[in-house]
Parts: sequence; structure tokens; C-alpha cells
Amino acid sequence: MAIPGFDIAGFLAERGRPASVAAVTRGGRPALATMWYAFWEEKFWFHTTSRKPIESPFLVAAGQGGDISVMVASFAPPDDVRQLRATGPAQLEPADIGRVRSLYLRYVDGWSELWEQQASSPDYRLWSMTPERGMAVAYPELRGAAEYRWSQLEDIRDFMSVSG
Repeated sequence: MAIPGFDIAGFLAERGRPASVAAVTRGGRPALATMWYAFWEEKFWFHTTSRKPIESPFLVAAGQGGDISVMVASFAPPDDVRQLRATGPAQLEPADIGRVRSLYLRYVDGWSELWEQQASSPDYRLWSMTPERGMAVAYPELRGAAEYRWSQLEDIRDFMSVSG
């Protein structure tokens, strides 16, 4: 069995690295955003505003079990060029202030009342995406490398084991 060209679990656990997240709007248009994430329990976790009248296409997709695409990448050539791209179903998750706080602390150095207000606000929703399909690739010294592809979660499970 082929193996990924880098430590996927370690890569996803690196603090401060955002994800590019894509969905399709109800009108069929692409939506793309950079988001803070955490990878726990074989899922990408996000916390997104749900304020009306603007409807988040990410939350709509999660509410319908629709597919979302996620890319986590480093780009510091020539030594560090890595990408993980994944697609899979999203779902809304129950409110969990502890999980949201842990997600935020991957990106901020200290916790404040402002962060607490946002993390606990009813205007935000916790949601997740299961990476059922995707690929991982590294380009050491900008040379091409073999891609690691998967088409079911079982194919990548051992390489994405991150606790949380």
C-alpha cells in the first residue's frame, strides 16, 4: 500500500495554519473562504457565523449533508510545499463551547472575553466535514512527488489519526 509523502496528522495539527473551504451556493455558484479549523475524530471542525440575512453556503451544505471541499496547504518553497485536499459530507454539530475554545486556541495565543462572546454566540454554528475522498502531496525542493489519493475514509484513517 502506498503511503503519503509527509506526516498528515502532524501537518493538520500544526497551529495557525488555516484551511481553504469551498461549497456551492443554493444558486449554484462557488463559495470559497479561508477558515480556522481543527482536525479531531476523523473530521475537520469549523465555527461559522449564521447571522441573517446572509446565508452561509457552508452551513446550508452542512445542514443538508452536502459535500464541502477543504484544502490545507503550506507554501514556503523550496523546502516546505505540502497540500492536503479533501471532499466529503458536512454536518451541523451540537453547540460545544469547549470544542470551539480549543479550535480558536489553535490560532490565538490568549483567551479573552471577546473570544468567549464569539465562541458562545448563538450567531455562530459548529459544523464538521468528513474527508471521504482526497489527496495529499508534498513537493520537496519543488520537485514533483507521488500523490497519495483516497476514495474512502478507511484508506486514509491511519494517516489522519489526530486526537482532540
